[in-house]
Amino acid sequence: WLKVPPAAPTPFKGSPPPPVAEMMRMLLLVCSAAMALAQELRGAVETVAAASYPMKEVPTDPTTGLALAALASAIVAPIVGVGVMLYLKEKGWWGGCALISGLILIAWVFTAYLAL
Repeated sequence: WLKVPPAAPTPFKGSPPPPVAEMMRMLLLVCSAAMALAQELRGAVETVAAASYPMKEVPTDPTTGLALAALASAIVAPIVGVGVMLYLKEKGWWGGCALISGLILIAWVFTAYLAL
């Protein structure tokens, strides 16, 4: 009751690829070669070596208040966030997605601002 038409023969079996495919391959090869030859290689080893060890002296800070605050906020913030969402969910609030999306948006805008 269901007639399936026979499969169409593929153009690449036993025949050379069409000229457009060959042209695209050559274009890809030429573009790859142009990108490879356009790179500046002189002094690359010295730059990588200098970037590996940029600091000669490590600054020491005897106060660890900022590190402890960062660690505490990394532990407390998710717990408080989940608690607030669960509490407000019981009251019929469906804005958990908006809350998380808003936090992601704020982080994205902040990092975009820093990149300027």
